Amino acid sequence: MFRGNKTVSLDSKGRISIPSHYRTRLLEASGGTVIVAPSFRSSSLDLFPLYEWEEKVENYIDTLDSKKQILLRRAVIGRAQECEMDGSGRILLSQKLRDYAGLEKSAVLAGVGYKLELWNEVDWIEASLEEEGLSKEDLSLLEDVYI
Repeated sequence: MFRGNKTVSLDSKGRISIPSHYRTRLLEASGGTVIVAPSFRSSSLDLFPLYEWEEKVENYIDTLDSKKQILLRRAVIGRAQECEMDGSGRILLSQKLRDYAGLEKSAVLAGVGYKLELWNEVDWIEASLEEEGLSKEDLSLLEDVYI
């Protein structure tokens, strides 16, 4: 599980350094192979350990009827990038992915459970301020587990 958030920098080649507490989990979960895909819900990027991507995304798409499978494979799997962490814990993001998320020099890497999200800093702040559209009723769903 990934939790919390960290500000990360992009170097001139478009690489980000994965913070050590996330890096350890990525190495354990997938040997450092990360799938980076544009989010369909925001202008951020989703980073999955390879195992989670295969289990949660690709295997689910396999259960759909053939027409939807074809379309989703193209739209989701076809837009994803497989990245290997280098010895310094960095991953190289393609220019297309950086452009999609509006990433320049600084970004926010947020752990949200089984995946990480990579946000342009301004967009992250705005999304946080909006409270993701949660109402008091929505938040009350957690009252038995989160005091």
